[in-house]
Amino acid sequence: MQKVIFLPLNTVVNGEKGKTLLDLAFENDIVIEHNCGGLCACTSCRVLIKKGMLLLKEKSKEENELLIDAGFSTEENRLSCKCEIISESGEDIIVEIPLQ
Repeated sequence: MQKVIFLPLNTVVNGEKGKTLLDLAFENDIVIEHNCGGLCACTSCRVLIKKGMLLLKEKSKEENELLIDAGFSTEENRLSCKCEIISESGEDIIVEIPLQ
């Protein structure tokens, strides 16, 4: 299991390989907007990855284009519906949910 910390709530959850950050938020009653239902068709589930980027699936071309079009071009900006845990290590994943 991978430890995932959601900021600014400081909520710590255990995440397993294959789960997305949006899945983990939903399963643990952490509110992340997701207007398209997690289908990578909007940017409402955007989060900032503060630590542990290498433990997540790489940003797809589709995700990257959506984020750039919405003005979120930095690498730490990700869509939580596409941030799948691909590795479990001793390093934490720290995720900041931006204020909407």
